[in-house]
Amino acid sequence: MITGETAQAKLPVRDEPPRRGIRSLARSVAQVDEIGVIGALVVLIVLLAFLVPETFLTPQNFINVSRQASYVGIMAVGMVFVIAMGDIDLSVGSIWMLSSVMMAIALRDGYSIWIAVAVCIVVATACGLLNGALSVALGIPTIIVTLGTLSLYRGLGLVVTEASPVSGYELKTWFFEWVGGRDPIFGVWISVWAALIVGIVGWVLFNQTAFGRRVQAIGSNLQAARFSGIRIARTRILVMTLMGFIVGIAAVVALAFNRNGSPTVGVGTELGVIAATIIGGTALTGGSGSVLGAILGALIIALIQNGLALLAVPPAWSVAVTGIVIIVAVTLDYFIKRRS
Repeated sequence: MITGETAQAKLPVRDEPPRRGIRSLARSVAQVDEIGVIGALVVLIVLLAFLVPETFLTPQNFINVSRQASYVGIMAVGMVFVIAMGDIDLSVGSIWMLSSVMMAIALRDGYSIWIAVAVCIVVATACGLLNGALSVALGIPTIIVTLGTLSLYRGLGLVVTEASPVSGYELKTWFFEWVGGRDPIFGVWISVWAALIVGIVGWVLFNQTAFGRRVQAIGSNLQAARFSGIRIARTRILVMTLMGFIVGIAAVVALAFNRNGSPTVGVGTELGVIAATIIGGTALTGGSGSVLGAILGALIIALIQNGLALLAVPPAWSVAVTGIVIIVAVTLDYFIKRRS
């Protein structure tokens, strides 16, 4: 007679390892919020490496692409907050232009670098504050307000510069030589370092603070956010002010590289910033966003422009191709998240 203990002893013991194989790894990868934009970026790099390997796969080309992406990337960090809140800022290009020419005028008039930088940041921040204040005071969407201030800020810039580039100041200074990227750190432009720093701070602010959660709550459900005690008006003004401040940072590093205050700078930039933010996974309906994705989206746009230039494609096509990439990136991101 076989006892229960004997029967239990005769049963084979199978050591089942934890299920952390390829399927589990794929599941974990699919849960990465930025997986769609990362996939699009990899595909784009491989495609350009295949089409134009001699010119694309060079250190200097990668350095130039990163610099081109850095300005849009910096501003896209601020746009994540705006769009996640359910708004859109169309005036970022004009704020960039106005703040940069005001900085150039300060330099031309003999003020120090630090005062000129402060002028740039203050002007850009004040423009963002005005956008938010007008939207709250008038009770209209920010996109409508910034549609008007887009022309207002650019018009003021044209008036103060008399529609001519601002120059006539000393260029052989640490600001233009170092911040302007003529002497990059470890082969990387200062503007790229600035984008990384802004991105890290923006990620922490958006994902790890009560302010970021309030922004996402407003974009997700405005009425629920109001009933939960969130101060909607104050948060909207703060977000738009933050947007202006971040544009001011981009204007400082851009002026250091361009070396003159041009009244044509920033034309159409708002479309690139919004596109980078959307490509990066921030939903136009609000409620969520990705700071890392926005920076990667800016890199995708810069790679598109760079690749088309290397392929000798007319610049007008870059707009159409950017639209295609937006559709592909958003669709890929949607299906991957839905499957996960």
